[in-house]
Amino acid sequence: MTQTEKNSQRLLAEALIPQFGDTEAKKLARIIHAALQSENIYTAQIPVAEEDRHDLLLLAFEERILLPVRGRMTGSWEDRTLRFVADEMFFMPHLARTLFKNASQTGVLDSEGAVRAVLSHHPAEHVEQAVAFLREMTPHADNCMAEGGLMSAVAKKAGITTDLHDIVDACVVGGIMSPCKRGFATQELAWYEFHPALYWDTGLSVNKD
Repeated sequence: MTQTEKNSQRLLAEALIPQFGDTEAKKLARIIHAALQSENIYTAQIPVAEEDRHDLLLLAFEERILLPVRGRMTGSWEDRTLRFVADEMFFMPHLARTLFKNASQTGVLDSEGAVRAVLSHHPAEHVEQAVAFLREMTPHADNCMAEGGLMSAVAKKAGITTDLHDIVDACVVGGIMSPCKRGFATQELAWYEFHPALYWDTGLSVNKD
């Protein structure tokens, strides 16, 4: 590993410490740094001690840092099953990849900056409306999940004028949100999961408490 790579991994660990603590942050930083080098990473390529791999993979999965490529056609994060086998292939959601790339350069997590970067190909007004919606919505999500009716009510109260479906679609494509399988089961109420990283700093969760 070059000195530049060591510095990037150190800065990434520093950014993760407030959320995960010193020991886990350093181990996660090694995993994330390795995953950032390519589009996908196999279990066997994860650079941590064998005795730590199971717990760290589970943590990375639960925090939506790494997700199995293998999954059902729904595309739902929670529809993907974690297997602890050497040939399991993982990918990193776009929001997380952007967040961690920035953190490896700055040493801090900036969820709002990552959201803006992920949505930067949309018109400026769309980006501002999406950020405003996420800032208002994240405190209302229960365990990072929320039902579509609640999302509509929050958007209306917040004065969001951009079509909510357009915002949600952009957020799903950008790895900011994911449809939940409970919504598919009911065929009526749409549920969505918000990426946990939106809560790791105060940028988009200032009203959380």
